[in-house]
Amino acid sequence: MIMYNTTNTISLNREESTALKGLLILLIILGHNATFTIALPGSFGYLYTFHVQSFFILPFLYNNYDNTKHISFKDCFVKNFVRLYYPYILFFLILSLLCYITNGNSIDINKLIDLKDDYSIPYLIDAIFTGNYYLIDFFTGFQHLWFLPVMFSMSVIKDTIHKNNILKYIIMTLGLISYIVFFVFMYRKPYDDSINFNLMLYSPFAILQGFGAYFLGIVTVSAINNRNFKLINIASSVLFIVLSCTYIFQITNKTLGDYIYLYRFIMPFLFVNFILNFKVSISKSVLLREFGKYSFPMYIIHPPLCIISYFICKNYLEINLIYAIVIQVCVVVISYYISVIWYKIIPLRKKTLPRSIDELLH
Repeated sequence: MIMYNTTNTISLNREESTALKGLLILLIILGHNATFTIALPGSFGYLYTFHVQSFFILPFLYNNYDNTKHISFKDCFVKNFVRLYYPYILFFLILSLLCYITNGNSIDINKLIDLKDDYSIPYLIDAIFTGNYYLIDFFTGFQHLWFLPVMFSMSVIKDTIHKNNILKYIIMTLGLISYIVFFVFMYRKPYDDSINFNLMLYSPFAILQGFGAYFLGIVTVSAINNRNFKLINIASSVLFIVLSCTYIFQITNKTLGDYIYLYRFIMPFLFVNFILNFKVSISKSVLLREFGKYSFPMYIIHPPLCIISYFICKNYLEINLIYAIVIQVCVVVISYYISVIWYKIIPLRKKTLPRSIDELLH
């Protein structure tokens, strides 16, 4: 069994955590930059073995994690709902409306209902209350919003059972299963009829995925808090480099196969341990701190920019690495400045990305 040490031997201060968020948002945008992932085959699969998952680990490394004050489940639920789930619902509906309009009102309402189940509910309602990955994609044309419901559930779990070891072990067991099913195999199948039997995608508030994210965070922070952390860190860093090189070799020779699932399981743990070696240097980057400061709105904004850039490049230019780098820079800069303007319009920011219930209601 994993032993939980409540004293963080390694933790991130504000500047370090903000800069790491900046680094991760750059990697996420890179993964969504279709021009780049096409120009550099294998880069998409490689980035998706660790970049999004690493965002779920960061909250466990904050220097105030072990000093979390007692908070009731109700207060914790409301706080995280306002910060994470409310924006999810808001932007899900906005993007769904835009998708509906741009597709010429072509969404067939009959396709939104599971006719095989006498107790079926419209898929639209299901998407709102479960954060169903495939339904988000179906309604909005984008996939990235799934992150918000999962982060919401993980945050509630983390903040409410932080001191309860018995409950923590139960959640860890469920989390291991959920981590394997969702985070390791989530990209295995496209949307089809088998989704109707996938409980993972129908759990309220993406709670099962939240269990998986919690497992990911706790295992990582437990290794970091281990008295043999230096040895673990060295081994993890070396293994991350070795597996990264192995991945590149296998994808180049088209021999990757089902090894991708092994990479998805272990790489997030290894990557976080690896970048912790450079946390001080990373935190000194003003640019990364700025991107980290606006990582939330940049995450929401960048996918449409990536798609627009890809179609421009595909139809009027060509797909190559040089254009991919140019697109990456443009998308990052544009999404950053939109985010800055967004935050400067205080009433807009409070109603779209509120930090508290008071901001939202007043």
